[in-house]
Amino acid sequence: MRRLAHVLLFCLLWPIMGYGQSNYRLYGPQAALPKHINTINIIHVEFDTTLIGSRVEAGQTVGQADQTPLVRSARYGLQILDSEAAYEQGQYARAAALLEEAGQREPQNPFVTYQLARALYKIDDSKPRAYTLYQRLITQLDGAVPQNDSTLNVDVWFAEAYWKLGTLYMDNQQWPEAILSISQFLLAAPKPAYAGTPLHEQVLAYLTECFYHVGDAAMCRHYGQLTLQMFPRNSYVKPYLAHLPAPTATKKPARKASGGLKKQAKK
Repeated sequence: MRRLAHVLLFCLLWPIMGYGQSNYRLYGPQAALPKHINTINIIHVEFDTTLIGSRVEAGQTVGQADQTPLVRSARYGLQILDSEAAYEQGQYARAAALLEEAGQREPQNPFVTYQLARALYKIDDSKPRAYTLYQRLITQLDGAVPQNDSTLNVDVWFAEAYWKLGTLYMDNQQWPEAILSISQFLLAAPKPAYAGTPLHEQVLAYLTECFYHVGDAAMCRHYGQLTLQMFPRNSYVKPYLAHLPAPTATKKPARKASGGLKKQAKK
């Protein structure tokens, strides 16, 4: 696991980073967003309007994702398909090469940018380009629907882009950005598609790492324990949990004794 070498360094920095009240809240058991975000715009989902005003239970289906367009580029539609096929065959350099011209001529086409970025992401020397393209893509997606500081856009068509950009943020030690991007992936991706998979384990473990580095002990502990609960053999999160400050015990109010008996401390 590539980032455990950083743990010992950051455990020395922990006291000056602070670990007080969290600036994040959980959206469901897994996604975490800054507390200033109170509205999430889920894009490209057709919601069931009959549920408006009714109680929605956990796990209940409230809508269906729209299908992506059959034609994603009038000029480079076939190249996108060929690039996707090459990608699935592990031919990442070819997958990227097939869309180089499209990327230059249609830089505002999100489907071109997305497919080119995911191919470049698989090539170590090209990851900086993938990072730039993914950032441009997310900025473009954010601009498609008006938002402000308290809202967040999540486009279900590009769930993978949020995840991969999150890992690139981690490579650049941009921990808050990584938390946000990985959480957008959790909000965008249909849970049955990843639940219980190695990807799911990696997502939870990486959030443990991110919250360690931002000095949020409560969230780090939450994700670390969740990782071990769901994937007991995971060893990635254990060094982060081991170097957390001890949780502050919450003092329970003493109950008043009845019958004139003296209160006794519990043993």
